Amino acid sequence: MLIILSTRLVAKLTIFLLFVSVFIGSNVRGEPQSPGDKANVREVREMIERLLPGKSVFFTLELLTVKNGKDSFLLASRGDHILISGTSALSLSKGFNYYLNHYCHATVGWYAADPVIVPQLLPRVDTPVGQACRFENRFFLNYCTSGYTTLWWKWSDWERAIDWMALNGINMPLAITGQEYIWQRVWKRFGMTDEQTRHFFTGPAHLPWQRMGNLDRWLGPLPQSFIDDQFALQQKIVARERGFGMRPILPAFAGHVPKDLKNKYPGMKITDLGSYETGPENDAFFLDPMDPLFVKIQQAYLSEQQKLLGTDHYYGADPFNEMEPPNWEPDYLASVSRTIYSGMKAIDPQAVWVQMGWTFYNDRSHWTNPRLEAMIRAVPPNKMLLLDYFCEQTEIWRMTDGFFNAPYVWCYLGNFGGNTQLAAPLLNVAKILPAAEQDPNRRQMIGIGATLEGFGVNEFMFEWLYDYAWNTGARNAGEWIRGYADSRCGHPDPVIEAAWTKLLPVVYNKQVSGVGLGNIIQSRPMLKGHGYYSSLSNYDYSALAGILPCFLLADSQSKSNPGYLRDLAVLEKQVLVNLAASFRDSIAKAYYAKDEKAFEKFAGLFSLLCDDVDALEATQHELLLGSWIKQARDFGVTEAQKDYYEKNARVLITTWGGEGNMITDYAAKDWSGLVKSFYKMRWELFFEALRKTIKTGSEPDLQAFDKQRAAFDWQWTNKRGGDQHFSEKPVGDVITICESLYKKWALFL
Repeated sequence: MLIILSTRLVAKLTIFLLFVSVFIGSNVRGEPQSPGDKANVREVREMIERLLPGKSVFFTLELLTVKNGKDSFLLASRGDHILISGTSALSLSKGFNYYLNHYCHATVGWYAADPVIVPQLLPRVDTPVGQACRFENRFFLNYCTSGYTTLWWKWSDWERAIDWMALNGINMPLAITGQEYIWQRVWKRFGMTDEQTRHFFTGPAHLPWQRMGNLDRWLGPLPQSFIDDQFALQQKIVARERGFGMRPILPAFAGHVPKDLKNKYPGMKITDLGSYETGPENDAFFLDPMDPLFVKIQQAYLSEQQKLLGTDHYYGADPFNEMEPPNWEPDYLASVSRTIYSGMKAIDPQAVWVQMGWTFYNDRSHWTNPRLEAMIRAVPPNKMLLLDYFCEQTEIWRMTDGFFNAPYVWCYLGNFGGNTQLAAPLLNVAKILPAAEQDPNRRQMIGIGATLEGFGVNEFMFEWLYDYAWNTGARNAGEWIRGYADSRCGHPDPVIEAAWTKLLPVVYNKQVSGVGLGNIIQSRPMLKGHGYYSSLSNYDYSALAGILPCFLLADSQSKSNPGYLRDLAVLEKQVLVNLAASFRDSIAKAYYAKDEKAFEKFAGLFSLLCDDVDALEATQHELLLGSWIKQARDFGVTEAQKDYYEKNARVLITTWGGEGNMITDYAAKDWSGLVKSFYKMRWELFFEALRKTIKTGSEPDLQAFDKQRAAFDWQWTNKRGGDQHFSEKPVGDVITICESLYKKWALFL
């Protein structure tokens, strides 16, 4: 027996040493030697202490020498300590995350309010284990995320999010917070006052689109205190990201200029690019790259930014995001590229231009290959990095010969507007991403990334994506999801493992989270169809409802874990909002049949369902309208300032623009408070309008009602904290509420 055990141990150690020598290099450096090394390792240790207070002393961190250029980590036990060896701070962080997931059955969420629960006695790593990353670049974030998710974040929120990035090995985060402070200084050089610049900026909620050149001024002027505070926050964000060894992508100038510059430079050549129908007074303007001012502004901005924030040589610039350029000729587009990059290079000879491929996906009919190729080839080789933005839907690299051999990052988008529906094509992405990685024609696919507009409720999909970068076993989605289920329960729970496995072919097969993915409750009220930004999921609703009872059969240990409780609440929420579709159809059937009794029955059930969905959502901190509004109001000092920020917060998630704006409901969310005070009330207005014509059974005047609905929407955005109270913290027992609601609605499911 002793001989057998010794043989097994030798085999394990042989495999371990083979991994070290082949994938990493056997030189363990021990204590870091350089000040930079010490700072990076200290950053990881401080993160461990933040996440596991009092337990960081049980982890030994060692740096490994890189021999093949790959980020790698090793895990083992050394006495009563957990030994994490890694080639960098990010590798150490990824190793720590592996330990949490696989040994502690714990996950670290991206919200500061998410607890991290591990066993009191940390499990040993009896068999050494390690991984090496296959992708040089791991990109994260989207310009829109700074509106739909991080808009009201303070440092504690960013600190957790950056920890999450480090744990998942992300090394290229988009870092665009607080750039208005720099632009204000730049525009002053060109003759504008601080006051003029503040009026050029939109309000806080719409800065992502102002930064992308889509509109100006809307809900402005931007308060000076917001400008100053956000820049101070950006300094912390960039410093922490660099502390982990990340390379933040900072913004650059892409041609968007204040119209007021025309007063100072009457000869400047600008083109009106519109304002998402918020009014001509909010139109954005594009400066012709051939204008001498273009390069001067680019260089002024980058030099100021470099002085204040330093640089990692990556700059984001998207000259024609969701807008038409003044000229579609390839030569013109090439001149735009050449000018933008020459301005970058003049300030930073190592500059790499990072451009999001959403532009080329969103308007593929105009962005033909000759036009796109002209724009790409005008920049020196390898100096433009493309983000293939929405690969789960369309891989642009396949249509463009690998972006004409320019380096690119394969990106999963996964969420528009912070929509909160269950949808993530895990099974499909687990096929198409490996296919891309192994394709001999992939050209310069040098990374993977996530370009989510909002954090939403499908967090696991993003964790899978970054895990795949290190773990080829993630291709087996069924096996991976069982491990994830255990990490949500705090231990292996076969019932929940089976339930998650059943979810895969129902909602996590090819269900892409497209633009405006919603439900009937969120939809503009109508008897048939749904609102433009409330497209419905296309899976079998009854199949999802059939899986819900499995989640309710979790064991007692699982039922005490916040991860499981959130998953249960979100799953049951989805089952209930799906039920609203059948109630709406029953209401329509009764209306056309002139059956007033049935009409009232199902209208009543619809309203009651809204109340129950609202109550269920109230148990989860990330599904609270009250929290969103409180965070906004906390930015203000005076009551007027608080009201201003609340207005911004309300508009973004409902009308987006003014009354009747085309983008209404784009950022629809199943949030407690929003369902009850906004979506439910719209439907009840609709039911009241239908009561006036039900005896005729004719089509209601939907045009007239839509004006009434639009007026209600805008009135809602003008309410303030004193008018309505919404819970700012979770309330209610998840298990009790879920069990009672399931019993209540089971007959209809």
